[in-house]
Amino acid sequence: MKVSAERPTILIFGAGSHGREVAWLAAEAHPDADLVFAVDDPRFVTGPVNGIPVRLLSDVTASAHTHFVTAVGDPTLRRRAVNALAARDLSPISLVHPRAIVAPGAIVGEGAVVAAGSVLSDHVRVGAHAIVNIGCTVSHDVDLGPFSTLSPGVHIAGHVTVGDGAVLGVGANVINGTTEHPLVIGAASTVGAGAVVIGDVEPGATVVGVPARPTRTRAAR
Repeated sequence: MKVSAERPTILIFGAGSHGREVAWLAAEAHPDADLVFAVDDPRFVTGPVNGIPVRLLSDVTASAHTHFVTAVGDPTLRRRAVNALAARDLSPISLVHPRAIVAPGAIVGEGAVVAAGSVLSDHVRVGAHAIVNIGCTVSHDVDLGPFSTLSPGVHIAGHVTVGDGAVLGVGANVINGTTEHPLVIGAASTVGAGAVVIGDVEPGATVVGVPARPTRTRAAR
């Protein structure tokens, strides 16, 4: 498949439910771009999804006008997808929905996604290939690590660090840390849906409940 040399093309890796959401975001943020779903398994190459063609990644030819974003929820699989896409000389693009509010002092990293209704306050950093899903609020001085995921309706207060590949479930809440001692949610950790985090979360831990308490630990990547 050769992509257009005249119009930008956004390649969305993953054509499932999250892929459809990211495609909507991409269309709203970049109405001048052609959208293409890419998959790495021939079994998933079907007809168009919501009018957007689905192509096998190996059939995609990179160009200066082609950029990618990953629509894969699991951070480990997302990282593998990014590596596969980069190996084909494709460049990432960050997507910020027009109805997201991003403070001038916030930074959105390459390949990151910020969905509709989300608010990023001052001195917020969204790491590469992180996902800020629908209706999240991120207060001042928060660092979202690369490949981290905020599910819909997550609320994070100020002075919080979210580690590489951490996942916060739907409606989770995180209280504020301080300038001297930011609250830390460790790398590869999971915060359950609806949990209220009031203290540090160890790397690889899974915490649930109000207040959030650990249930198990897995090795950080």
